[in-house]
Amino acid sequence: MENSLPTPRARANVSYVLESVGHTLFEDRPVRPLTPHEVRVNVRQTGLCGSDCHYKTHGQIGDFVLRAPMVLGHESAGIITEVGSAVTNRKVGDRVALEPGVPCLACDECIGGTYNQCLALVFAATPPYDGTLATYYNIHASFAHPLPHSLSLEAGSLMEPLSVAVHATVARGQVRALENVLVFGAGPVGLLIAAVARAYGARRVVSVDLIDEKLAFAKSFCATSTFKPVLPAAGTFGMDNTRRNMEALVEREGLQREGGFDLVLDATGALSCLQMAAFAGRPRGRIVTVGMGNPVATLPLTHMLVKEMVMLGSFRYGAGDFEKSIALVSDGLINVERLVTHRYLFEDADKAFATTELGKGEDGRFAIKVQLCQGAAS
Repeated sequence: MENSLPTPRARANVSYVLESVGHTLFEDRPVRPLTPHEVRVNVRQTGLCGSDCHYKTHGQIGDFVLRAPMVLGHESAGIITEVGSAVTNRKVGDRVALEPGVPCLACDECIGGTYNQCLALVFAATPPYDGTLATYYNIHASFAHPLPHSLSLEAGSLMEPLSVAVHATVARGQVRALENVLVFGAGPVGLLIAAVARAYGARRVVSVDLIDEKLAFAKSFCATSTFKPVLPAAGTFGMDNTRRNMEALVEREGLQREGGFDLVLDATGALSCLQMAAFAGRPRGRIVTVGMGNPVATLPLTHMLVKEMVMLGSFRYGAGDFEKSIALVSDGLINVERLVTHRYLFEDADKAFATTELGKGEDGRFAIKVQLCQGAAS
């Protein structure tokens, strides 16, 4: 089945618009004419991301500030309904996953393959650019990735968060077979990071979180084991607690001789997790930061210096990450649709956002990934 829910016929270009902080509405918006290198996609599946909710609640992420109404959504897949005059490698009817960040394709970063650092990059649902929660979305043909017949459109929409995980784990973390990997955060991105590490042959993948339901899911999905940190006692120094937690974990996993984990990835942005990452890594170990939290962090730098640790940032995805993600799923190495716990029709977008924000649905079930099924174009 292409969609997990029925898809009623859509009229015109119905879009889910963030009018202002906390205020959303459905609006029929004009469809922008195609440029020669673009394709028009009838968006059929969109996964909700924490950034969508953050813009809805706060109107800002870092330097990106909502100053005008904006269509939300960026994790999408759909069917091409029209191609631009210069497009030769895509055709009407192609099922595609959308890579929602389109760079200039001319600067040094783009030519070098690190186009996620392009200063002119246009990213869906990042002010001032509209997102994909609409009937139609125009995108450069090279960033509409064809899906094999074995992948549903729902799976196709999950290529976006999976590509974030691939970029962090493979491109930045350089994960290797038989390595010991530690992942902070068992939300969608953290779970996918752990799954990618397993798919690339990691010997041990430990997922860390404070929520029991997340840890249980992580163990069933991809992790070889899980760890729930002990919270600091009142009046104690937080960094002492993070050190004790990681010393206990390293001992439990039998990694004293190695000195810790080869690769540590943080998908939370939480200060305590960044500190634990430093204490958990082995000498010359790698730390990759993916989650965005407080922009200022206190870290045990002397400890990291003595151990010659490397800390790297990871931002979105770059050349080849979507292709790797599609291959991982089509080859049966990662079952991304297992992450989806709640599915809603497009008309119920408000309920879908509420479920994502609360972490559980009206049914009381714990939410991991929430999907919106959009209408077929009329």
